[in-house]
Amino acid sequence: MPQHSHSARRSWWSRRMPGSSATLNTSLLLLAALASPSAAQTTTAFTDQETGIQFQRFFGAKSGFGFGIALPTAPSTSFIGQLTFPLARGAGWGGFSLTGDMEGPLLMAAWPDGAGGIVSSFRQAANEDDNPPEVSGGFAVRPIAAATSVNATFLSYTFLCEGCLDASLGLSAAETAGAAVEMGWALGSRAVGNQASTAAVLNFHNVGFGDFKANLAAARSAEFDTWAALAGDALAPGAGAQPFSGGGGGGGDGGFDSGDEDDGGNDSDDDD
Repeated sequence: MPQHSHSARRSWWSRRMPGSSATLNTSLLLLAALASPSAAQTTTAFTDQETGIQFQRFFGAKSGFGFGIALPTAPSTSFIGQLTFPLARGAGWGGFSLTGDMEGPLLMAAWPDGAGGIVSSFRQAANEDDNPPEVSGGFAVRPIAAATSVNATFLSYTFLCEGCLDASLGLSAAETAGAAVEMGWALGSRAVGNQASTAAVLNFHNVGFGDFKANLAAARSAEFDTWAALAGDALAPGAGAQPFSGGGGGGGDGGFDSGDEDDGGNDSDDDD
């Protein structure tokens, strides 16, 4: 990661060290900043071999991070997603945002639970200084077990995200009728704190972060309902999850975070 000597660069969230007024970027939920549309890599077609689900997928060749999205032919509040990324001796986390804003929209991350399973969590950042809490609302994740796995070196998490597309969450169902939207990703290789909890603390995204353009027109399929039927039961949020606060925004921060249009050299191969 670049040092934050560039005034334009921001992180999703950070922590103030005791006895110091300096804010150090030590943890991130998702997406430290977003690039201009011209710099962003566009998703391409990808078919999951276990289920046959056809995604539009972003894949970072250097980081190994992937995020795929599949949609029904008509606008809907739900989508099928797939997170894939490498782990470092069973540790690490990956996440995504469906919009370009830093603060407000619904975010999601996943990581190994340390016991052979995977934990996922919805979060919402209210500011850049606090660890975004886990949130709950009229949205839920239903894992697709046939395409979900984890070992010491790799994690694959495929899921139906129900009720996740709404204007108040950041990206509305109507907006998915367009050709493409900006989305973001982040990847860390360090173990999360309290990894078995949905409220785990995510360490800094030391592997990389960036944005991409999702080709939603190509993500639509008449097979969506068949694929969605593969999903299991909805996962309940943690007992301490806070209600999601509306006003997810969308459309990015304009020039406010334009300095982070790549990884500052850390993972720039994944953004262009």
